[in-house]
Amino acid sequence: MAHRIEIEKLPLKAPAEEIEARNIAMIIAWLLIPPLVMWIHHAEIRLGGLRGHTALANTALPVGAFFTLCTLVLLNSALARIKASWRLRQCELILIYAVLASTTVIASSGGMHFLVPALTAPVYYASPVNNWEELFWSYIPTWFAPQDREAIRMFYIGGTSVPIVHWLLPMAVWSAFTIAIMLFTLSLCILFKRQWIERERLTFPTVVLPVELTKPGFEALRNRSLWLGFIMAFVLGSWNTLSMNYPSLPMIDVRGTRLDVGRYLTDRPWNAIGSMPMTFYPFIIGIGYLLSLEVTFSCWLFYFITKLEAVFCEAIGISQLGRGGISRYPYIAHQGAGAFLAIALLSVWIGRTYLAQVLQTILGKSGTAQERKSLIIALAMLISSFSFLIFFARAAGMRATVGALLFALSFTYMLSATRLRAEAGNAWLFGPHADPYTLVTTTLGTNALTPRELTIMAYFRNIASFDLRCLPMPHQMDALKMSGMINLNQTKLLWGIIIGTLICVPTAFYGALSVWYNLGAAGKADVWRVYMGREPFTMLESFLRQPVLPDIRETIAVAIGFMVTCMLTFARAHLLSIPTHPFGYAVANTATMHKVWLPFMISWAFKGVLLRYFGTTAYRRALPFFLGLILGDFAHGGLWTLVGCFVPNMRVYPMNW
Repeated sequence: MAHRIEIEKLPLKAPAEEIEARNIAMIIAWLLIPPLVMWIHHAEIRLGGLRGHTALANTALPVGAFFTLCTLVLLNSALARIKASWRLRQCELILIYAVLASTTVIASSGGMHFLVPALTAPVYYASPVNNWEELFWSYIPTWFAPQDREAIRMFYIGGTSVPIVHWLLPMAVWSAFTIAIMLFTLSLCILFKRQWIERERLTFPTVVLPVELTKPGFEALRNRSLWLGFIMAFVLGSWNTLSMNYPSLPMIDVRGTRLDVGRYLTDRPWNAIGSMPMTFYPFIIGIGYLLSLEVTFSCWLFYFITKLEAVFCEAIGISQLGRGGISRYPYIAHQGAGAFLAIALLSVWIGRTYLAQVLQTILGKSGTAQERKSLIIALAMLISSFSFLIFFARAAGMRATVGALLFALSFTYMLSATRLRAEAGNAWLFGPHADPYTLVTTTLGTNALTPRELTIMAYFRNIASFDLRCLPMPHQMDALKMSGMINLNQTKLLWGIIIGTLICVPTAFYGALSVWYNLGAAGKADVWRVYMGREPFTMLESFLRQPVLPDIRETIAVAIGFMVTCMLTFARAHLLSIPTHPFGYAVANTATMHKVWLPFMISWAFKGVLLRYFGTTAYRRALPFFLGLILGDFAHGGLWTLVGCFVPNMRVYPMNW
């Protein structure tokens, strides 16, 4: 691609010398964690889907942490006018943002919002009809959840405070479990940092805006093009929020709620395309502009190909063959699973020389003493956290091999998701619906698992899920990338994240309990999160009543996805004229592209025209406008979601779901 421009080559480098971040920055970050966590809980549990809200943790730039950064930048400008020594430096602002982004996302979906309802669901939803008490209650460890049925009932009824006596043990146990997961992913980031950032020089498009926004002198905020993009996105989102509260005002549909290609294709076989909403999210258009042309092109191209696969299978009459749901032709979800497995394994293979050097450094045969010390600590944290997870699963009643398989698959998906974010920078990222839990239970079959193991795995559904939007690992890697760009002391950053994690996890757990006990999980709270807590046990009931046998077609589809990804990677490495990217294939086989395909197509077309006919200078001059689209969309989403938490019955237009 002659016109491909890497973000790394844009003028985003900080000065060669950066004053070390003061301790006050870490203290500010830690103090901001509890209020930001509670904001996430109130926005997503209290406002939920009924009143609308901007999801504060599910985008590549988490809205909650980024909105906090924007607020600090504005306050910083005011403080600098009062007393220069009060001003936070760029490295300190980035440190605060990195700690908040790397920790608070665990409070949302995929984290506490899935875990906490799951701890109560088996008791509350048990009935004589489903017979859950006799079916699997005996397999649940007593230390997993409160043993007092009234405490669980009040979780759903609401109107009371948290019965903390009954929750102390489960909160301690599951907080330790979650902390171990976050420390494991942080260790992986440390071990892969130099390979991805310094050797492969991945672009990390989602770090561009935070770094630009915090530059000394606030240069970005003086650019008129940025403010033009900001105003367009902010006014559009604010208008739609007004429209939700005053229905007489016409709404400008950017979420594809009315515009859907699938509505116009009702005849066979084209109806197999299904829903295909036409969205115009400003921030996704902005993010798409930061990506390479081959990434955006591949994303929407392979998404179209998945739709054509469905049409072809419908045309020849095999679309209904299989177990149903995701387990039928053309097995898109299982192709995606193969692609995710391939991306992780290829990342290890490509970095094998570097990983061998890491081992040499740890053994003291190369590298400096400081490098050896940091790598030994990272490896020790990796081994100890994984060992704790295996011990946790073993203590709960799983065989160590089964626990190791489930956790290994889960971390493989997380590694792939982080790699995708680092290079493809998607607006948000779902994994394939054939997630680790699905691969172990349905693709491999349930007969190899004991009823106790199936029961324990239902509690692990939040980390073995396809919903990777609120995964901490990509933000942890972004933090390491930003620290290198501005010469921020990595040791201080890592301590900030580790201590922030220890603060955030129990705070997020108790905060979620307090909101649910106040609203009632079956009362005024958001229903989707409660459903996600119950859903694993509905599946468990099905597995126990009717065991699932392995399906060779699913395994073949996983193998096909793996091979296609490997071939695309080989072609990209050896045939430079090929404009496709293997990450586009991986993302297209997930739910990610469902609402992203058109914004990416718009970005690809606009950027391609600029580079072909006007050159790199025009591309650079237009960049602030697209950064402004991201900034304006996030600003209105964060602002009105914050206001909605305090104004009764106010409805908020969601900017990212």
